[in-house]
Amino acid sequence: MSIFYYQPSDPTITDGTESGGTFTSSDSITNEERLMDDSIAISPTNIDGSDMAMFDFGSAKTMDFVALYFTAEETDNVTIYYSDDGSAVTSHAVYITTFSTGWTIIDLTEESHRYWAIKFATAGSFDGLAEVIIGNKYDFDVNPDLNASTGAEFGTEVLTSLGGVEYANKRHAPKANWSWNWSSISVAMKTSLETMRDTVQDFKKFVYYDGTNYHYVRLTGGLDFQEIAYQRYSTSIQLREQIS
Repeated sequence: MSIFYYQPSDPTITDGTESGGTFTSSDSITNEERLMDDSIAISPTNIDGSDMAMFDFGSAKTMDFVALYFTAEETDNVTIYYSDDGSAVTSHAVYITTFSTGWTIIDLTEESHRYWAIKFATAGSFDGLAEVIIGNKYDFDVNPDLNASTGAEFGTEVLTSLGGVEYANKRHAPKANWSWNWSSISVAMKTSLETMRDTVQDFKKFVYYDGTNYHYVRLTGGLDFQEIAYQRYSTSIQLREQIS
């Protein structure tokens, strides 16, 4: 089954340390804003043992996953915390495994809190963590129709000389794109897709799981709804891969 992983809003990020369930802010992490900058190209640095990144969403948000993108394999642990006052934090889940290069999704028991945080386990070993998404996942209620299409957008600029010779400049790697339809969905699925659409719009990147692989994507079109019968709707969607 396919899944969308997206974040409900942009939080304020504060770096600091945690000890005995108490968070203390400091300037321990360099460029901590890179943890949630919609880019998997650049990572923060100087993450040491017991450092913590605190994400203030402004009000209580219901979350059920944390997604971490690593630019290199990581063998140390992170601990997920939450809080309602920003200082006294409670451990939510410890993820003890090797983080492969790319996306790792940590599924959580659903909780609603204003503050969410990540504590790093070992000194100087997390400089490869390039992006964090904390939010809500949407499991497709039904699969798309069988006429789904997948393509590629090539980052090649072709110029032609006065003599008719073509010269190609490859600006970036190809970007995959996806397009599919749902010919009949329920009111509940329509509401879920509308919530996701209105949250990410066409500027927030999110993760699309196709049943096998995780893709960093942007919504580029679709999710307009047509009522085809009583409480039944049709819609389509278009996504484009993000390479950084």
